[in-house]
Amino acid sequence: MDLSRMNAGLGALVAKYPVGEAGELIAQPDQEAGVPVALRQADGQIASLLPWRVERRFVELRNIVEGGTLESLSTLRFAWMRADTPLQRLLYRELDLCTFLGGSPPVEVFSVMAGSSVVNVIVRLADGKIASLECSNRLPAGSGDLDRHELIARRGIACDRVVDTQVPQSSIYVFAGEGERRFQDDDMELYDLPADERRLVRAAFHLLQQPKYVDQWNQIHVALERAVSGVVESADTGRRVELKEVAV
Repeated sequence: MDLSRMNAGLGALVAKYPVGEAGELIAQPDQEAGVPVALRQADGQIASLLPWRVERRFVELRNIVEGGTLESLSTLRFAWMRADTPLQRLLYRELDLCTFLGGSPPVEVFSVMAGSSVVNVIVRLADGKIASLECSNRLPAGSGDLDRHELIARRGIACDRVVDTQVPQSSIYVFAGEGERRFQDDDMELYDLPADERRLVRAAFHLLQQPKYVDQWNQIHVALERAVSGVVESADTGRRVELKEVAV
């Protein structure tokens, strides 16, 4: 990731929409499971970033649940396949989405893992909902992400992918001499950044606008690291693992 380009994007947002204090995106290379970029605030405090919590599709899914469009949510089915990414990092996001979309933290996991490349997890949330997670980092290098998040309720189903599609769709396709190119038009202010960098900048700006979430996100980060360790322990022992500390 290009931190100088990301900080330029963050600076442009701060200049356009003034916030209390500025901040800087910094690398966190020792993060095995968490996001490898964090926000350093003006007072030096480091804030963990959970960029999917401000990603539009997940925010809208959560609104569908909280708004009552889905009645009696009971099951979550998540999958995320990506190339060249530690499996723990994929689990980290999906476990947090269980809390964010399911409205309740995970308290027990049972997992089956194939080496360090594929994992299937059954998660029980504190309020009794069940989630199934499927993650893999075996996509060919250069492949785009394949992911899908489906919420099943007593009345209604919601999903972040278009009905009957198996792969994410793009807003614009260009078929030219150099091959196929795809573009998304989901952010008119940071359109020159790759999607991953754009989401991190948005997450950092969210914390600058609403610093009350800094401590909460840092607590969630600690809980998620332990939850990921619980998944690995379950795969190693073949037993269900209770999570001693739950995500906020």
